[in-house]
Amino acid sequence: MTQKHDEAPSGASGTTDASRPDDSGAAELSTRADAPGITEIASPADGPGGPDQTDRVILRTAGEEGGLDRPGTVLVVDDVTGELTAAALDRRGSDGAVVSWSVSHATTLALRARFSEEITAGHLEIPGGDQPASLAEIAAASRPHLALMRLPKALADLEHRTVEISRAGQVTLVAGGRVKHMTRTQNVVLGGVFAEVRGSRGLGKSRALVAAAPREELPPLPVGHGTAHLAVRGTTSTLQLCGIGGVFSGATADAGSLLLLEALERHLVDRTETVAAPIARAIDLGSGNGLLTAYLAAALPTAHVLGSDDDADAVASTRATLDANGLDREDTEVTWDDSLFRVADRSADLLLLNPPFHDGTAVDATLVQGLLDAAARVLRPGGELWFVHNSHLRYRTEVEHRVGPVRQRARDRRFTVLSAERV
Repeated sequence: MTQKHDEAPSGASGTTDASRPDDSGAAELSTRADAPGITEIASPADGPGGPDQTDRVILRTAGEEGGLDRPGTVLVVDDVTGELTAAALDRRGSDGAVVSWSVSHATTLALRARFSEEITAGHLEIPGGDQPASLAEIAAASRPHLALMRLPKALADLEHRTVEISRAGQVTLVAGGRVKHMTRTQNVVLGGVFAEVRGSRGLGKSRALVAAAPREELPPLPVGHGTAHLAVRGTTSTLQLCGIGGVFSGATADAGSLLLLEALERHLVDRTETVAAPIARAIDLGSGNGLLTAYLAAALPTAHVLGSDDDADAVASTRATLDANGLDREDTEVTWDDSLFRVADRSADLLLLNPPFHDGTAVDATLVQGLLDAAARVLRPGGELWFVHNSHLRYRTEVEHRVGPVRQRARDRRFTVLSAERV
């Protein structure tokens, strides 16, 4: 998962005891959520292919727990490398099965392509299709005795995943991460759901936590709630926001999106006084918690509005936000999709984009390029892209090259809003 903008870290703060020996049994987990919803993806592999160090400590710990070769189902969660799924398949018992669930639509497709033979043989299930299946539903249906995953950095993400996995019943969770991202606060999160939480032996710079014996009274699935105050077609309005799991910005309105909406609001109000063609279809690409999608649905009541995201938590959050504001109508749609794959070419009049610019802590321009190409593909000639980015980054040339002529609509110390007309 990726970080949209250079926002200050949110959530609880914590420190890491860097002097703790790697083989200490007391694992510490991070509270440092670089942005709400940022998940630690796989560390670079130690060699070409195969499990990396974090994968290996998860698998070693699961083996020590006697879980991989037992009869029954193993659940793998958010396997960005595919190596946990591969190992679970290799080590499953004669009556064993593997379910591999991912929050990402793109990762789901990649796993399905890699393990097509195992899926056909009935040894592996990878849930998901046009719409995401929740992890809670999958856990409850498959009843795994063992779940494997990497530890998310964001506490809200960890809490949501843990509560969802607990719906499996008597399940043991083995979750691994890098020691530098591990503090005891996440032990507390796991302990709120499981009666037993303990750390594994270290392996290099990685360690795992084992959580077992789900509590009898399970907590409800956590959903964050917040509000955004903004103008909608000249009327001051309050939008209710919902944040589920690791969605970017949780249930808050991020500053970049608000700057984009302020500029777009001025444009739409002025636009109504001209003879401009009506906006028949508007898209929020990367809908997150649904703030931009909800604004479009409220400001363009006669348009077909689409919110789309690769992240299942974002899809669920957007739907919850629309429902909370009474905007979940027939011509408002939310899809789980990778770069608008299912949207027809030249079919949109307006597209909003508040994209990711970071993979972890590193700026990665390629994260934006594919989304700009998707925007260029689905916009009709004359259609407009509205795009917000960190002001210290320079994307004007990139947007103009991929979409069309650019205008700067707003700028402050942190963010810049551009519009581009599709040629």
